[in-house]
Amino acid sequence: MMNQPLNGPLETGLRVLTILTSAFPEAYDINALAFLDYSLLHSEEFGGPESLHPDVPNHTSEIAIKRELLELGLQVMIRARLVTLQAGSGGIGYAATDNAPGFVELLESSYMHQLRNRADWVIEAFGSANSADIREKMSALGRWPEFVDPPGPSPRRRMEATDE
Repeated sequence: MMNQPLNGPLETGLRVLTILTSAFPEAYDINALAFLDYSLLHSEEFGGPESLHPDVPNHTSEIAIKRELLELGLQVMIRARLVTLQAGSGGIGYAATDNAPGFVELLESSYMHQLRNRADWVIEAFGSANSADIREKMSALGRWPEFVDPPGPSPRRRMEATDE
């Protein structure tokens, strides 16, 4: 997985950083980030703008490996001090740091411009979605919502930051 030129930890980390920057100062848990990242890549499936990546066969299975890629990508962004871990009443979440917006704005490629636009759309469309909303949207698309949110108690999607 580490040798993938596309959809590896760095690209995944940049996508999640862009999502968190659009949502700044909100924090999201790993399950919500998996859904938001999937929605960003396949926005057309959710009634949004043209999908960022082409529709390839079996792309629906990517949600199954998204969590591991997200964790690796988030580690890269945490080491770069662009993402921070936050503990809140609903559990552990991730948020962009104060350094993140400036860093994301420095990246001027056409892909990054499209990524920022999709991230803004994703946060506007799904930024306040709860666990039930996410499971419903993934089920409606025939996806496996258990990979986004394992069965059991439903953790909150958005995390409230502590004062630490």
